[in-house]
Amino acid sequence: MKYDEVTATVDVLAMKHVRSALQAANVPGISMFQIKGYGKRKNFFRRGWMQQYTCIRVIVPQEKTNQVVQAIMDAAHGDMEGDGIIAVNPLTGFYNIRNKKRLDG
Repeated sequence: MKYDEVTATVDVLAMKHVRSALQAANVPGISMFQIKGYGKRKNFFRRGWMQQYTCIRVIVPQEKTNQVVQAIMDAAHGDMEGDGIIAVNPLTGFYNIRNKKRLDG
């Protein structure tokens, strides 16, 4: 089975909705962490223009990738600049550390 890594950067306030949408889509697990950065939408009122976001990382079978991307977009969409971005990358290897076995083979 082939897997994709879906990485989304969303507004902090959207995270609760995104998490609920991913649970409703039966995504068994996510990794999330707080990040600071800037892109097209800069915060000119803060030193360094930095804005706080939440980054979500999900590893899913490729046949479920579009469903997960759509769930994140629907939940995080506010029709405003700074809603976020999503990147999808194919995984070339996926391993379980505990039993030292490859999971995608």
